[in-house]
Amino acid sequence: MRAAPAIGAMAAGWLAAAPALAAAPERSFAFDQPAQPLATALLTVSARTGAVIAAPSALTAGRRAPGLSGSMTVSQALRALLAGSDLDFSLSPSGVVTLKRRAEAIPTAPRSAARPSIQHADEPTLVTPISVLARPLAEPATEQARDTPAQVDVLLEEQLRGAGALGLGDALRQMPGVTAGPEAGEARQIAVRGVGGRFTRVRVNGMETLATFGASNAVGGTNRGRAFDYNIFAADLFKQVRLQKTASADVDEGSLGATIDMRTRSPLELPRRHAVFIVEGGYQTLSREARPRVSAVVSRRDAAGRLGLLVSAAYSGRAMVEAGASAGQWETGVAVAPGFGSAAAPLDLAAVNAALHARIPRLELMQIDQDRLGLTGSLEWRPGDATRIALDTIYAELRSSRRENLLESFTFRTPGACAAPPDPRCGINAVVVADADIALFGGRKPVLIAGRFDNVDIRSEARRDELNTIFRQTTLAATHRFREGLEGRLLAGFSRSDFSNPVQQTLYLEQFDVDGFAYDFSDGDRPALNFGDAALASPDAWTISEFRSDPNWVDNSYRSLALDLENRSGPLGWRVGVLAKTYRNVGSARMRSDGGIGNINADLPSGLRGLAVGDYVRLVGQGVDFGVTGAPAGWLAIDTRATLAASCATGGCPGFELGAGPVAGLNYDVAERSDAAFLQLALPRSPSRRFWGEAGLRVIHTRIDAAGLDVGADAVARWTSASNDYWSTLPSLNLAWSLSPEAVVRFGAARVMVRPDLISLRPGVSVSTTGAKSAASGNPDLRPTRADAFDLSLDWRPRPGVQLSTAVYRKTIATTVQGTSTRPAPFSANPFGLPDSVAAAACGAARDCSPNLPIWQFSKPINSGPGRLTGMEISARAALGAGWTVQGAAAYTRTKVRLLDQTGVWVDMQDALGAPRVAANLGLTYQRPGLEVRAALSHRSRYLATIPAPNGGDVDGVDPLTTLDMAAKLTLSPRLTLSAEAANLADARQRQFSDRTLIPTYRHHTGRELRLGLRWAM
Repeated sequence: MRAAPAIGAMAAGWLAAAPALAAAPERSFAFDQPAQPLATALLTVSARTGAVIAAPSALTAGRRAPGLSGSMTVSQALRALLAGSDLDFSLSPSGVVTLKRRAEAIPTAPRSAARPSIQHADEPTLVTPISVLARPLAEPATEQARDTPAQVDVLLEEQLRGAGALGLGDALRQMPGVTAGPEAGEARQIAVRGVGGRFTRVRVNGMETLATFGASNAVGGTNRGRAFDYNIFAADLFKQVRLQKTASADVDEGSLGATIDMRTRSPLELPRRHAVFIVEGGYQTLSREARPRVSAVVSRRDAAGRLGLLVSAAYSGRAMVEAGASAGQWETGVAVAPGFGSAAAPLDLAAVNAALHARIPRLELMQIDQDRLGLTGSLEWRPGDATRIALDTIYAELRSSRRENLLESFTFRTPGACAAPPDPRCGINAVVVADADIALFGGRKPVLIAGRFDNVDIRSEARRDELNTIFRQTTLAATHRFREGLEGRLLAGFSRSDFSNPVQQTLYLEQFDVDGFAYDFSDGDRPALNFGDAALASPDAWTISEFRSDPNWVDNSYRSLALDLENRSGPLGWRVGVLAKTYRNVGSARMRSDGGIGNINADLPSGLRGLAVGDYVRLVGQGVDFGVTGAPAGWLAIDTRATLAASCATGGCPGFELGAGPVAGLNYDVAERSDAAFLQLALPRSPSRRFWGEAGLRVIHTRIDAAGLDVGADAVARWTSASNDYWSTLPSLNLAWSLSPEAVVRFGAARVMVRPDLISLRPGVSVSTTGAKSAASGNPDLRPTRADAFDLSLDWRPRPGVQLSTAVYRKTIATTVQGTSTRPAPFSANPFGLPDSVAAAACGAARDCSPNLPIWQFSKPINSGPGRLTGMEISARAALGAGWTVQGAAAYTRTKVRLLDQTGVWVDMQDALGAPRVAANLGLTYQRPGLEVRAALSHRSRYLATIPAPNGGDVDGVDPLTTLDMAAKLTLSPRLTLSAEAANLADARQRQFSDRTLIPTYRHHTGRELRLGLRWAM
């Protein structure tokens, strides 16, 4: 953290120097925008010019603006938009434009205006009029939610690219109550108000969808659940992200935290001819490599605004390095039976075996080359003022090539008694504990937090992964106004996310009986590792000991058809609709196999046995900052690609065959069909009404058809199937009360439900022996998470440029879904009725595996609960004058859920829903005509990720994370903008812990990312 003061000084200097760079005369801009609602016209002017425009909702509601065409200044454009109305504007010394009534005008009700062009219900002009436009502050985004009774946050196109965000997930951290979990240095999934990503639903262009990717094992591996992986998408593809935190009957069910609506651009909302091109270069400080990032938007429409076509594209490449150390979780010597064989005096061997020790202490080095491509297309036709038809398509692809090189020891997790004389491959029972520091964590849990050991086997693990996700979605949306106030809507769509990891190959080099191996995790921010007398750079000291090949695939697809009818005329509006949706999740995995369920990884193919190690190794780790005391200058790792090519050049070689039996639990096909109908009544907002809201009822029938591989008593995996169905009735209420023109109180109440991950519904039992020895089953009879949610908020805006919002929320959880896991026991204790012969068959060639050893764990997903969630959220924004603005948000959430622990006892577990208690962000912006500089700080507290943990701790969790990003934009001309961005300036350390006593277990960092780019707009 020595760089932090320098970074802080740099940030302060950057911001302090901004005024000197800002002086510039008022510039002219090219405009070509159609007649449209005044709120939308002001938003377009703000987007085009970067001007800060403050416009109270009461002044823009119901008003139309004429079209703009030609070159003009901001002042000239505003005069043209307001011509003939009773409105005027003023310009403050800080450059803020404020809309107001003309001094001589007599306040009257807004004159009637032609009805706006019909748009989809989720588009911003139907959400609410825009009342404040301030690009660098995300101010227009918050103003879009001003008139809706639900609690809504919005990010617009410019904010999605702002503040140094690397991808879409990083941009979402700007929203109050939102935190993001990093993978490969950028946000992969988000949590909202105390609940993790699996409790949040995502819609793209109005249709629920899901995109998933893979990751390192430490951050979840392959995503087979419902959590959305945002890193698949470039933020450049979207014009708006809308986050609704309270449920309503007209929004798809399935969320406990929030529903996130992401929308791509519409050609009829842009100028007649519109083009934007962005070119950037990005540099990663740990890899010391640069990669390009480019995006483009091209749009055309006819002069009448009836027909439009838009295409956009975004590409980015990243070359990054991630480095650190891990304990590989913690377990007792007793659980790795029979435990350590001996301990030097005066150590007590029984005490050493009773303490938790590091299972796989290791150095970790990951090198990732990533390419992300995104394409969107939109064809929009408005044959008349009453009809809109839009065909929208999205294509996104994330491709990653990852190399992992780990220097480690598996000895501490390898059970089994040593024979006499001992086999050099014998595990923990051969180890001599030469020194041990046993600390009591939490005053109760003994942990061998540091120690020195003899007779330890050292491994150099080289893993190669090729990962790819292709996401495709097509939606057809139609809206028709039958008469004034009565509209019908149709949405039909299909989406598919294909994840493939066709290459996941791992080769292990091993040295036996190393003396002086040591680890020390007492300092979680800087652990220590020492590999004793191992000859790390000598090819002759290494032997190929194991080969793994584990390709896997996950396919998620959605088909949706929705119809609804809405009446907004009269004092009471209503909306009715139906939705038919099918979601299918198919998982497939393979592993080296001899045709059965056995683990044959230690049985090397003949082509590998005769290879000379020295011909295929290379030195890795040299010059890398691991953040680890005692890290070696480098070590030899085998070149996986070259070695496997040499050992099986023509394919079809003996010992390379793959099968599903050893990984039966990852092979399944689950389809979920849901049919929903809703009725919603609405009391709309009007200038004369201080109270407005909506109440509705949504009824859903869900049917599950699941198939999966089941390992039977004969140790053969066969397909089996099961089905289930259930009804859900979900009432909702959202009310708003205008205490004054500056203050609005909102109240929301709803019954909500979240369906289980489809993989947890698979039928059948599987037995795994590649890591922890386990038997697991799915549960087709799982019921969804159900809860009653209550939200109360206050939105206060005492003057333009100042806003304070607070919210309190509570969710009473009736039931939820958890995974269960038992403490280690002999295989005969399994609850599935399987004989020991099944375990013996599954052990295969694994030398640390036997049905009789007390090392087997058994797991199954179940319904648990009840529980509760309570929290508070606050956000504020204030213009400080002289171009400076500060904004921030913080949320604090407490959860408590009754769960089943490893001992079979029901316990009340805090923070049990996969999200931190504290989510906070702070932004400081300086803006002058032609210049904008912003610094953004984001923080989340620790949270629990796995309950119960599969090893010796009762839970696994993630430590706090604070990141600092900066961005600057300098307008070089009306069309050309220079940008500079820096992400993760403080090089934040990603740390994890085991057990609620906070035993350090993982510490990584990814370095900083710097970008410089140009934006050209037509």
